[in-house]
Amino acid sequence: MDTASNTVERGKAAAKAGSAHQEGSEFRSSSDRSASGSGVPPRPTLSHFIDDLRATFRARFHLVELEAKRAAWSAAYMLAFAVGAALLGITAWLLLVGALIVGAVSAGVHWLLVVAVAIALHVGAAFLLVRLIRGMVENLTFEGTRRTLTRRESTKGSNGSAF
Repeated sequence: MDTASNTVERGKAAAKAGSAHQEGSEFRSSSDRSASGSGVPPRPTLSHFIDDLRATFRARFHLVELEAKRAAWSAAYMLAFAVGAALLGITAWLLLVGALIVGAVSAGVHWLLVVAVAIALHVGAAFLLVRLIRGMVENLTFEGTRRTLTRRESTKGSNGSAF
């Protein structure tokens, strides 16, 4: 991640250097250089403006490109860390259930009964979660937006006007 941050910082520095480079004497004509030496500001021309505009857009685009690259790498790391955390959480849950089963068997409960209860609890919890998920599917359909668009289309007149 430091590499991505360093790359973006270099891009920002390059953008500043590019804008400072624009202000340098490289874009000025010989008459402009002599005028600037006498204290009179150089006369702006359309070609200077276009050159400045190009350099500005080039620097900004480069900065956006570098920040997009940093965002993509950050998203990839976040996904990898989330997968690792999920695996660790699942492992901890399995160890906890196993320890509870071992504890119940040590307390004198038949192992088949303990395993059956553990399986039944897990299947029941999974069934409940699936029902909750199915109940939330309607929230993904943009019902209000579709209703508004349908109403707007039905109120249009035959000539396409709104009334």
